[in-house]
Amino acid sequence: MRNIYFVRHSLRDFTIRDDRNVPLTSDGKNLARKLVPFFLDKNIEKIYTSPYLRAVQTIEPVASQLNIEPVLFEDLRERNVGKWVENFSEFSRNQWNDFDSKLEDGESLNEVKKRMLATYNDILREQDSNVIISGHGTSLAILFHEITEGKFGFREFNEMKMPDIYCVSFNDNRIVKFEHKMI
Repeated sequence: MRNIYFVRHSLRDFTIRDDRNVPLTSDGKNLARKLVPFFLDKNIEKIYTSPYLRAVQTIEPVASQLNIEPVLFEDLRERNVGKWVENFSEFSRNQWNDFDSKLEDGESLNEVKKRMLATYNDILREQDSNVIISGHGTSLAILFHEITEGKFGFREFNEMKMPDIYCVSFNDNRIVKFEHKMI
């Protein structure tokens, strides 16, 4: 059996609006370091991450401890909203109710799903060992929604923590288990 561990980034600095370069807060960095013990016995062979700073900073302590250089994958990035949204909860709810909804210059959830599934399938084809994918709440949630055939939905998305870990276990390239790992 092989496992893919998905890590949602840790606590981000919400005062910075340049989505690509948002760092973790000091508490976020401390929480990221606390992920290390979880992964020590998981036989991780490769780590993939969104190129966004907060996702990279979240997985850096684990990568360093395991002596694995993370591979940056542009398509693991977070959904492009298009512009700053003041009421993000309402915006998210609207998108989950209509996967084609998007703001000007933004991405719909269907567009996020398409690129996340393509990247996920590329990683599955490339690796037959245990790996980590470090990413973002919305993009990971949309992928989870797809691979759980809709069982992971808006409620589960809202319950995701920063950081958080989910695991997909495979047997003969078939998903046999999807689970939230408590850390």
